[in-house]
Amino acid sequence: MDDIAKKDWKRLYFPIGFLLTIWAVHIVKVLGHYELGYYFGLKPLSVPRLSGILTSPLIHGDWGHLINNTLSFAGLSFFLFFFYRKIALKSFIMIYLLTGIGVWLFGKGIAFHIGASGIIYGMVGLLFWIGIFRQNVRSVAISLVVLTLYSGMFYGLLPKEGISYESHIIGAITGIFAAYYYKNDIEEEEKEKSNRTVDAPKQFFLPRDVFTKTKYERFLEDQQSQLDNPE
Repeated sequence: MDDIAKKDWKRLYFPIGFLLTIWAVHIVKVLGHYELGYYFGLKPLSVPRLSGILTSPLIHGDWGHLINNTLSFAGLSFFLFFFYRKIALKSFIMIYLLTGIGVWLFGKGIAFHIGASGIIYGMVGLLFWIGIFRQNVRSVAISLVVLTLYSGMFYGLLPKEGISYESHIIGAITGIFAAYYYKNDIEEEEKEKSNRTVDAPKQFFLPRDVFTKTKYERFLEDQQSQLDNPE
């Protein structure tokens, strides 16, 4: 693997580390029979549980919950960290914190909120809307791919018992906000495409003076050109 390829794949170290962390937390939870959701989950408007803004995305209810979030997170984080390296980490942190704060303020207060699904919905919102805000071929193409692969997640925005749909909605909103906030942090690949488009010479079907000069005037110019540049 050459140096460029190694540099590209290094972009994925952070999301891989995040996935390893949530798996390690869940293994500890299962092996130790700990109720981590009660101690480290996010309870809305509970001041003693403000720490849940940071810890709740790392905790999952069961293996199915963990595996579903792992698969969604793996794909979305690949698109974010591989194609949008300039904004990937800072937008992830923004989504992570704002989603937690939003759930703490507006979520249901009768239950503890756990899981990384709010962050996942935030990444979906960012990856789709950033194509709309930037309006270049590369970002729009990525938006369409994300929409195609993850369109089924829209059902998670509907109220459903036992699911923190508030975190899904708030996560999606924070993702849209992050896409708008970082819309001008263009990647180098996007800049190169823009420059080539601007610098490319324009092609015209007819001479630009076709309507400003008579046929006789153009004939005289051709004759003069031949005199000035004899073969």
